[in-house]
Amino acid sequence: MRVSLNVKGGARAKRYLEAMRQAVGTATGVRVGFLENATYPAKPGRRGALHVAQVAFFNEFGTSRAPARPFFRGMIRRDLGDWGSRFARHLRDNNFQSDRAFGLMGTEVRDALTGSIVRWPADNAPSTVARKGFNHGLIHSGVMQRATDFEVLT
Repeated sequence: MRVSLNVKGGARAKRYLEAMRQAVGTATGVRVGFLENATYPAKPGRRGALHVAQVAFFNEFGTSRAPARPFFRGMIRRDLGDWGSRFARHLRDNNFQSDRAFGLMGTEVRDALTGSIVRWPADNAPSTVARKGFNHGLIHSGVMQRATDFEVLT
C-alpha cells in the first residue's frame, strides 16, 4: 500500500512559527527569594555586610538558639501545585511571551513569600519580645520582608 500526501501552506506555517518563536523571547526561568544584592544595613563592629539570604536561611532551618521557622518551604508546599497552571495561563494571556509570563510568575511567588513572612505567628521567646518590643517571629527590622525579590532568567 502506498500513500501520497500533498501538503499546502508550508510557507505560511513556517512564517507563523517564526513569528511565534520571536514573540516567545529568550526568558528561560525565574529565580525568587533573597537575591545576592540584598543585605542588612552595616552596623559598627560588624566585619561586612550581612546577606539577607543568610538570615533567611537561619530563620528557615533554625540555629542552636532559635527554632526553625519554615516560612519558605511552607509557601512552596502550599502553592507549588498551582504554579504550572498559573504559568500556562500567563503564557496564553500574553501571547506566549516568556519574559512577561515569567515576570508575572515572579511577582506572584515573591508576593506569596512576603505574605508567608508577614503571616508567621508570634513565637518569640519572652527575652526576644522584651528586646524587640513586639512579638513576631520573622520580623524585626522589616529588612527580610522588604528584600523578597525575583529575577527573570534569559
